Amino acid sequence: MNSESCVRSGHADLWLSDLYLRCGLENILQNIHFHHSAIRYVFLTERHYSDVVKQNYDLTTTKFILLTEGSVFNFLGDEAFYQLPMKTSVKELQKLINTLSLHKEVPNHHQARISLTDRERQVIDLIREGKRIAEMGPLLNVHIKTVYQIRQALMKKMGCDGLIDFLRTLRSDVFRNWLTETHRYH
Repeated sequence: MNSESCVRSGHADLWLSDLYLRCGLENILQNIHFHHSAIRYVFLTERHYSDVVKQNYDLTTTKFILLTEGSVFNFLGDEAFYQLPMKTSVKELQKLINTLSLHKEVPNHHQARISLTDRERQVIDLIREGKRIAEMGPLLNVHIKTVYQIRQALMKKMGCDGLIDFLRTLRSDVFRNWLTETHRYH
């Protein structure tokens, strides 16, 4: 574990680069009663998603809390990542930890795990290359309306609120790592 990336405390690993966020979370965690001492809580930001995945935590005793900058990564599906906005109140954070420590299921507003078709993956690759829809049609040998429909279906499938949210998600480390892990054949 890289000591610069992760800070271990009594019940949690904090994968947070923001010093203020880390100190604030450490103070909050000191005042929480943990009902089950065998559970380890891993708090991380989008930036440290790949570092945490590489750690091979024991999924039976670890609860992952992904602190996001507002986007909800619905494509993570049924993975063990609970998602909270970084601006979550102390009360909401305490409620989540208490619920998790009592072995209760937290309602995760995720859909079932999604998978991408070859065509969807091609559209994603072209978008990430900076291609416009008008350029993608001839490259994929389909009408531009078809490309538009594929992009709209992707946005819906991934739970994005709009085009800006979709583009931000495509550029996130979380999405890149998820894509690599779930679609290794590409």
